[in-house]
Amino acid sequence: MSTLIDLLSYGQSYWLDNLSRKKITGGELKKRVEEQGLRGVTSNPSIFNKAISGSNDYDDLIKGLVAKGSTPHQIYDALTVKDVQDGCDILLPVYNESKGTDGFVSLEVSPYLARDAEETMKEARRLYAAVNRPNCLIKIPGTKEGLIAIEEMLYEGISINVTLLFSIERYAEIARAYVKAISRRVAENKPVDKVISVASFFLSRIDVSVDQLLSHRITAEAEDIAEDRPGILAGKTGIASARLAYQQFKQIFSGAEWEKLVAKGAHVQRPLWASTSSKNPLTSDVKYVEALIGPDTVNTLPDETIAAFADHGRLKKNSIEDGLDEAKGLFAQLKKHDIDIAQVTQQLENEGIQKFIEPYNKLMTSIADKRAKFLGDAAPVQKMSLGNLKDDVTASFAALDELQACRRLFRRDAYFWKSDPDAIKSINNRLGWLVLPHNIDQKVQELNEFSKQVQSEGYQYVVLLGMGGSSLCSEVARDTFGKAKGFLELLVLDDTDPDAIRHLESQIDIQKTIFIAASKSGNTAETLSFFKYFYNLLESKAPGKAGNSFVAITDAGTPLVKIGADYKFRKVFINPGDIGGRYSVLSDFGLVPMALMGVDVRALLNAAKQIESSSDPELPVVSNPAVSLGAVLGIAQRRGRDKVTFLLSSSIKSFGLWVEQLIAESTGKEGRGIIPVQGEQIGAAEVYGNDRVFVYMYLPTDDNEATEKELAALEAMGHPVVRISLPDKNALGGEYYRWEIATAIAGAVINVNPFDEPNVAEGKKNTNDILSDWMKDGSFKKADPSLATNGVSVYAGEVAKATVQNTKTLADLLTAFSSLAHERDYVAILPYLLLTDERMASLQSVRLYLRDKLKVATTLLNGPRYLHSTGQLHKGGPNSGLYIILIGGKKEKLAIPGEPYDFATLHQAQALGDFRSLNNKGRRVIYIDLGSDIDNGLQALHVLVSQNPGVTEKV
Repeated sequence: MSTLIDLLSYGQSYWLDNLSRKKITGGELKKRVEEQGLRGVTSNPSIFNKAISGSNDYDDLIKGLVAKGSTPHQIYDALTVKDVQDGCDILLPVYNESKGTDGFVSLEVSPYLARDAEETMKEARRLYAAVNRPNCLIKIPGTKEGLIAIEEMLYEGISINVTLLFSIERYAEIARAYVKAISRRVAENKPVDKVISVASFFLSRIDVSVDQLLSHRITAEAEDIAEDRPGILAGKTGIASARLAYQQFKQIFSGAEWEKLVAKGAHVQRPLWASTSSKNPLTSDVKYVEALIGPDTVNTLPDETIAAFADHGRLKKNSIEDGLDEAKGLFAQLKKHDIDIAQVTQQLENEGIQKFIEPYNKLMTSIADKRAKFLGDAAPVQKMSLGNLKDDVTASFAALDELQACRRLFRRDAYFWKSDPDAIKSINNRLGWLVLPHNIDQKVQELNEFSKQVQSEGYQYVVLLGMGGSSLCSEVARDTFGKAKGFLELLVLDDTDPDAIRHLESQIDIQKTIFIAASKSGNTAETLSFFKYFYNLLESKAPGKAGNSFVAITDAGTPLVKIGADYKFRKVFINPGDIGGRYSVLSDFGLVPMALMGVDVRALLNAAKQIESSSDPELPVVSNPAVSLGAVLGIAQRRGRDKVTFLLSSSIKSFGLWVEQLIAESTGKEGRGIIPVQGEQIGAAEVYGNDRVFVYMYLPTDDNEATEKELAALEAMGHPVVRISLPDKNALGGEYYRWEIATAIAGAVINVNPFDEPNVAEGKKNTNDILSDWMKDGSFKKADPSLATNGVSVYAGEVAKATVQNTKTLADLLTAFSSLAHERDYVAILPYLLLTDERMASLQSVRLYLRDKLKVATTLLNGPRYLHSTGQLHKGGPNSGLYIILIGGKKEKLAIPGEPYDFATLHQAQALGDFRSLNNKGRRVIYIDLGSDIDNGLQALHVLVSQNPGVTEKV
């Protein structure tokens, strides 16, 4: 090693281009410092990838960090910072002996920041503070954007290793930026003796690129002039570039102005020769060491080059000054061969960034895999069998990585989805849900205190009055968790049918009930109507006290806030205004009702936090479960598989109600959309077309044997299947968050804004118009039915009318309407009825018959609930649905206080309004009025579809 040790007497320090835990803990690094003349260490994503992914040396550290709840990037940070800290400590004697000019260890900012000056500066400050060692250098790429950050960080007193330099011109810019930063500090009387920098000039990569271009120009013809032969120039560009850069170094760091800075304690910014292992086996393995020895320089060497130079390297004083004339003429000769060195070095810079991004991504994937392994059964597990979508999905992962999808999502970059100003404004006000898993302790304490207060006053029931996103999460909680001992029983009212309202009343003691009026806008007609009705009822029983039984959840400044104040509500929860209704489950809209019924809100939020950690924005898409799921859904839609069919095990089956509205309302617009299919019993493989993706969510403790068997058959046929295994019911908190991210990403993939709902307002307007006509005429205006038989009336929209107008029986009409179905269509059954168990069973039988006969997907959604969720998909999504609206029964005239119409009128107006909306959109729709006896009408439908196609009508 004497040759290496002697380098220092020639003015050059050699640094090790490698760092690992094993080198630190095994004593190798210390030995190199104490016995072999090592003066510094560099690191980069590629080095850390080899160290961490290629061994188990870090597993104990990773396991401890996982136990603390660290994200993959936090784990990466902790491991790399720890290695750099320990390396700095080993090299501290060198730092002290050299009076702070040597003995450094470098740590690089994320390669994704190479073109982002502001984020680079934030990262540099953070890493420098985290390492907290005087002999740490922060590595920043010497890009145009990096140049800004480099000067500013040096001015702030952070020592910098400028990396990825390929051109002489860029090197000179970097050197001048260093001088400028030092001058700024001196002008402000700030010390400069501790501000150190090196400029890393990459060598072998230059030769690889130039030599490849030269090889294309070698011909069999002899040239008269040797210098004109392209082969003569091979392997010379890297060293020539370094020698000319060194001349720039000597010029910039000399003269009267520089000497004034030296007098204040300034040090030169030493050139550092990097990428010094020869990539060409036909050339010397120490060529970049022997040729570039000179004062005030650093050569950073990989292990193999250090060993080679120690074995057979030759020292020559100031070898860097050799061959300058040849170096100066080289670029003119390259130009003769049409090789533009500026273009080459720019390409190398771009490729250099990518060469660090790729190992960085691999490392993050490795860390994510190890994190999942150490989490074990405590975390959900997502597995995907992609069938014939595999190649497209793989390509989409790469494309999303290039778009930095994960980072842009969590950075709330609205331009990731759309670019027009109105959409940007809308999106910017809809991304607050991303941070909802935070501040768990504060939120849990607030909700627990409120719940205890309500319990102490003897309340036994809580009724959620809402629609769509503000109610479906409560429905899931009620069905999944039930009432905990000592807590309130939760019921949900999102149906204006008088039968539904009376049914709810029969289940509660109204004077022992807390009513939650939930509306983001604060003016949801259904929610306000429910409030008026129950407030009036309570006021009649206990005058002046009704307000104490009411709670509101809404945004700031809405009409519901004023109502809460005017009517003396017990409490008004003000939800963050930048959260859309369907993304609000982990906010007050979802958590307040759940806390009152005794759900472990802390466990839910911790599960959401765990999925948030697994969705680390630094992860590549392939390792990011939520983002990769969204990519799969989006690509599937683009390839014709736009029906996402949910298969849910018994313990969590109602989760489909919530995720259905999330996906449908978020993606169904601009003539595109992902159609969620929930509650459709799994069938034989042959009833499914090639438009399906199956999502199987389950608890292993449920009886899943039959589903697994049928799924295997679907998988064997090439259908994509996503499996998500949950450790327990509380893991649903994480699934809410997973699916919100996935839906947002899917929206970007299919190029829609997943945060607006442009067609929902259209349905409301049609309902209001119909109500206005009713108030004028005292009745609803309807065209003549296409069929009227035995008390059942059927009204067909314009598209369906010609097909069904000559039918004589309900069976014929349904057959005719069904004939409008094409491959990849779906049938939506839309009952405006109180869905008892018996009625639901009848409708499910109708649904499954249509699926099996037509081989199309089916959905079953009750109104008016779906108007605030899947209604957006029906109107704004693809024209691939057949819609069957069902209504009937002799409705009680249940008054809405303060309104000229009652609930029965509102309910029918909503059904007719949706029929009008679908008809105006050119959809295939029929409206079936079952007459006064709903159960008889449904039984007739059941009989029609449960027998062979030739069955005669029984109505």
